[in-house]
Amino acid sequence: MDGRAVVERLLADPPRVHEELHAPPDVGVWLTERECYEFIADRVTPGARTLETGLGVSTALFLALGADHTCVVPSQTQVDVLRRYCDDHGIASNRLRVELGRSEDVLPRLRIDALDLYLIDGSHGFPTPMVDWFYGARLLRRGGVVVLDDRQLPAVAAVVEFLDADPRWRGLAHTDKWAAFERLSEGVLAEDWYDQPFYSGSLGLRAALARAWRARRGRRLFL
Repeated sequence: MDGRAVVERLLADPPRVHEELHAPPDVGVWLTERECYEFIADRVTPGARTLETGLGVSTALFLALGADHTCVVPSQTQVDVLRRYCDDHGIASNRLRVELGRSEDVLPRLRIDALDLYLIDGSHGFPTPMVDWFYGARLLRRGGVVVLDDRQLPAVAAVVEFLDADPRWRGLAHTDKWAAFERLSEGVLAEDWYDQPFYSGSLGLRAALARAWRARRGRRLFL
């Protein structure tokens, strides 16, 4: 299967799954860059185990590539539109597992075989991308890949900043819009700050300065 040809077909006639989310009316769906879809297409083979938060062109792509795909999404309307699109375009959806609900509720209890690829592209408001990474990326096998879309947004940028610094993740692709990393470890991601000597990024520094400022301001108010 030519994955890039699949991307071409999907982008020429995408599923209009985001009209309720005020997507551009000419396409009816929020899109990432073509290169992101092509990156996914180059790495997903039939039977690959994949997961995503959010639903869109990527969901149709995973299914067209033959992945065993799990999608975490809060909207039944979006799911219904996608299934009709797949039926109309000859894309089998029998490998699609939908977990209906918000990712912060679904991912902590999700039981699934080790993942080959995980796309984080659901809610982008703080702290959801961190939650999605923490509970979803733990399910990646060693050598599995996480893709984060909309890295230009602050909450996503914070996760990308951390992964860039963590030697247990290897950067595979970066643009101003999305980033991808290979996992070089496995298992749960929970650990304390002293297990992360590599991380002293700008976000952590800004947070520390903000705490110090609040503490000083508090002393001035109450002394």
